[in-house]
Amino acid sequence: MGTKDVLAIDFGTSNTYYCRCPGDQLSPKGVDFGDGRDGLASAILYRDSRSSLIGHVALEEYGESTPAERRSCKLRTRFKPDIATSDEARTAAQDFLAAVLSEARSQRVDLVPDGREVIFGVPSEADEAFRRSLATLAEDAGYGKVSMIDEPRGALLYHVFHKDIPARDALKGLLAIDFGGGTCDFAFMCRGVVQHSWGDMHLGGRLFDDLFFQWFVDCNPDAVEKMREDGCEYFVHSFLCREVKEAFSRTMARDRKEAVTKTVRHYGRLAGITWKEFAERAKVYRPTNHVMEYTAIAANGQIDLVSWFRRCLCDGLRAKGIDRSDIKFVILSGGSSQWPFVVDTVVEELGIDESRIRRSDRPYAAISEGLSIVPALRRQFSHAQENLRANLPTFVSKKLDPLVKKRVDEVAKAVATAVTGELFDQKLRPILVQFRDKGGTVASLKKQIASATSAFEPRLLGIIEEKMTVLSRALPADVTEAVGAWFDEYGLAAPSGSLELSRSSTNNVAVSVEMPDFYSDIFNTVASFSTGIIASVVAMICGGGGMALIASGPLGWIIGAIIGLVVGALVMFYGAEAAKDMAEGWEVPGWIRRRAVTDKKVKETRSKLADDIQSTIEGEFEPMKQALDKQVRLQVEAEIDAINEINQM
Repeated sequence: MGTKDVLAIDFGTSNTYYCRCPGDQLSPKGVDFGDGRDGLASAILYRDSRSSLIGHVALEEYGESTPAERRSCKLRTRFKPDIATSDEARTAAQDFLAAVLSEARSQRVDLVPDGREVIFGVPSEADEAFRRSLATLAEDAGYGKVSMIDEPRGALLYHVFHKDIPARDALKGLLAIDFGGGTCDFAFMCRGVVQHSWGDMHLGGRLFDDLFFQWFVDCNPDAVEKMREDGCEYFVHSFLCREVKEAFSRTMARDRKEAVTKTVRHYGRLAGITWKEFAERAKVYRPTNHVMEYTAIAANGQIDLVSWFRRCLCDGLRAKGIDRSDIKFVILSGGSSQWPFVVDTVVEELGIDESRIRRSDRPYAAISEGLSIVPALRRQFSHAQENLRANLPTFVSKKLDPLVKKRVDEVAKAVATAVTGELFDQKLRPILVQFRDKGGTVASLKKQIASATSAFEPRLLGIIEEKMTVLSRALPADVTEAVGAWFDEYGLAAPSGSLELSRSSTNNVAVSVEMPDFYSDIFNTVASFSTGIIASVVAMICGGGGMALIASGPLGWIIGAIIGLVVGALVMFYGAEAAKDMAEGWEVPGWIRRRAVTDKKVKETRSKLADDIQSTIEGEFEPMKQALDKQVRLQVEAEIDAINEINQM
């Protein structure tokens, strides 16, 4: 038996958003009622002897009507917050929701509730009276028995679906703020569950509509009489001034230094209004009688709207005992969340970086889409869990290991090339050639080589530091990209994590990592490598100060050949005992030098030195590869567990 398709409704104060989604496909689609807009204005226009109009059509019809026509009409908006306390609001809400279904049928828009799971979002601080009222009026409006999901959960699922928040991060402390037209809803979530919620169902965009209406009247005092003559004071207040407010808010979100001019039909205009003046008016806002009557806000003097939002946030955190440090992410939804002071307040009061704040480019529609995908997202996550676990070994062996090997090989080759180029070509080769051409003793040759390699050690440290810096940047970026691409195949956000590396010196690599433990073993190994490999490379080259160089290593080829020929010659001339005592101090004859230090042998020595350095470095990284594999496996398992928890929401 297949999963039911979903019809999700974010019933808002200013606008209502409908979204459909198949139960088995993650393809949510917002409903367009034919005017190309996101959502439908939460408005109903009652007309004598004619059917009611809804949405923007109702607002426009009312705005274009003559005074005589308006007397036979009644426009109702912003009824959602008061459905539990006002019979008039409840009736308007039910009529509006019923009219939406009727309008959909007439336009051949598929909104039929039958056979679908119908989900309404509700503010998490809404009380039982509000929820019962919504359930009853929705059923009476023709939606049947509806499910209700807290709107913060819808917002969270929206951002998980859009890969804005990885699964594990979605389970961390998260504050969802839904600031819409008629409510300001805060919800602290942990592990996908609303732990605490609070807010104010009076604070919302409609108060800012009222502020702009008063601002308009102050600038155009003669407009009031004309509006009343036309019978459209309510329309100007509820619709036209809201449009001005939204245009101003969008502009301020872009640049608070701009001034905005908007015309309000033929009644007047607001010219050159600025953020400074808005902030001053918001501090001393007084609600009009209409707002006080409709929202039950007490007439208790001036209200600082911005401080009200800040106070609502902080009072809730304090009353609920929420530690600000427990809030790892903030989700903003609702049209009023676009006000610049919202982000300012969140950053200042929570001490959170803006990179941890998530807001859709369509914050007003995020909740309905998030609600609509619940069944389909559950199916996708179940599929992703199975595939991540089953395909992890293949990913590690086919993708991750070759990627790491490639980066390590590049660094090892770069170090080997730099060392052989600077040490062997520039310092050791000239010593060997000079010995071959000019002569000398084995002891003097060994001393010159030891001195040159010892003097090169600081430069060797610099080479290692330079190449390790490249690796420390490239490898985590490559791993992050590879894991992210793999997760993307299953519709999941990549596990989050940022690297902050502070490398004071090659001999003491300090690593400060703000990320999952996924990378820690990599860089612990890197830190060890940066000191350990230097010792091993130097030891290989100079043999503990240079004196043991003749025993092994690439240069031992040449020096061993020289000593072999020298000892052989001395034995012939002076006997074995004398040869042993004289070997290192004897001035080596030219024929021995030319035979031992050929161009071919010098070239072979250089090649062997480069190969030995490269293989030594690659060997140092083997434990890191193993630790990396383990960390990837652990992180994937943690993400699978997180996905499972989200699925249980």
